[in-house]
Amino acid sequence: MAVSRSINRRLFLLALGLALPALGLAALATFLTFRIVRAVENEGARYTTYLSQQVAEAFEQELMAHLRVGIGTVESLARSGAPRERLLEELERQSDEFEGGHFVSIEELNGYSLLMVESQPMLFAPGSGLHQGESFAGLLLRDEVDQVIGAGGWWLDPGVFLASHLDAVVQDRLPSNPRMYGGIETTRRVSIQVFSTAAGEIARVREPAPRAIARSTELEGPFEGFRVRVSPTGSSTVIWTGRFVALQLTFIGLLALVMIAAAAFGVRYTVRQLELAQLKASFVSNVTHELKTPIALIRLAVETLELGRYRTPQEAERFIRAIGRETIRLSGLVDNILDFARLEAGQRVFKFEPVDLLQVVRDTLESFRPRLDHLGFTVEEVLPAELPAVDGDATALSHCVLNLLDNAVKYSRERKHITVAAGVRDQHVWVSVTDRGIGIAGEDQERIFEKFVRLETGLVHDVKGAGLGLSLVAQIMRAHNGRIEVRSEPGEGSTFTLVLPASGGMVSARSEDRQKTAS
Repeated sequence: MAVSRSINRRLFLLALGLALPALGLAALATFLTFRIVRAVENEGARYTTYLSQQVAEAFEQELMAHLRVGIGTVESLARSGAPRERLLEELERQSDEFEGGHFVSIEELNGYSLLMVESQPMLFAPGSGLHQGESFAGLLLRDEVDQVIGAGGWWLDPGVFLASHLDAVVQDRLPSNPRMYGGIETTRRVSIQVFSTAAGEIARVREPAPRAIARSTELEGPFEGFRVRVSPTGSSTVIWTGRFVALQLTFIGLLALVMIAAAAFGVRYTVRQLELAQLKASFVSNVTHELKTPIALIRLAVETLELGRYRTPQEAERFIRAIGRETIRLSGLVDNILDFARLEAGQRVFKFEPVDLLQVVRDTLESFRPRLDHLGFTVEEVLPAELPAVDGDATALSHCVLNLLDNAVKYSRERKHITVAAGVRDQHVWVSVTDRGIGIAGEDQERIFEKFVRLETGLVHDVKGAGLGLSLVAQIMRAHNGRIEVRSEPGEGSTFTLVLPASGGMVSARSEDRQKTAS
């Protein structure tokens, strides 16, 4: 066991040595990938921030361009000394693009704000009264001596202007901006939206990608209360980079899991093979001892009889009985090994027919009774008058009962009492063998049905066996569509129960043989 623990520890360290570099590489790849993603996202965020600012400036330039077109004639009239009424009339005549003309005298300019657009001043003010919700935008007017006489401009609905001029700003004004490297190539993969604080979205160019990083810029001047929002579209580099990174991270995670699973499986398989090799070595040692012991006793008894080294006929009969007993023991061991080998190879053929399990139990007890009597065991039989028939191989079922009786004898210690019972429950027939021996710990009650397994109990060195009996019983039960159950408490004894499906009636006089091969 110490050697086994040492080997397991070394294999665990080996698996850890394989898994840790894999996890380290996966972690490094993930870290570098996230660094790249963060860099791409930061660059994308800086670009969308810059672009939103450029869009805001482009709207101011678009408004300034329209103001210049309309104010040209008015400026000429102002420089020629035309009166205020004539200027206002001309402003009204040039108001096709806007809501209506408006002239602000120099005395009234203190109530207006100034916004510099392309190094030129633009006057603006929010409307009130009849012009509630509108904004005034205008330019300064000068007389013939270049003195400011006031400002001329128009009332406009900012939302209408922004919505109607968004396409022109994006398609014409932005690409022509010398500060926009790449022109239209830089804007065709972004979504540009205009929002009103009161009304929400009022216009957009292209659909934004879901959960994309967006940046906004508040508009100023006559467009105060509105903002421009710029975000990547589904075809943008940032979005495709995010999708690629998600795919790459998934691949890295799966690769790491596969490597860890492969290492764990390899270690588990290697440990299992080592354990199996140890169990087989123990099996060979046990079988060799089990074969030698009866052979040595038989040889000793035969030599004693041949040489006449006995004093009374009763002593000779005792040697003959010893030869018979050891021969049966030797035959049973060989049968176990052969049956197990056939079952493992799928070559054991069972002859199925309706079987009286009660009769099988009685016959097996009768054949085993000489050994029970010789060892001083008492047997309590709790058997009903009759049981439903089961579909099975009588010889194989007898072998199962015999193995359970043999185990009960081996592990009973000084309390030499065995109970054999049978009955019916849930359309199944059951047979149990109960001893008052050393019992089995709960964590070992599944392992005892594995091949070559012998538990490290206090009797393991005193009680010899090949570790095949219960494994053989379990395989025979599976071949019969049945099962074996165990109920045990350490120090109190064990109960092994064979459970088989009833065939639906009592045993008939004749039955048609069927064959079934154990797998």
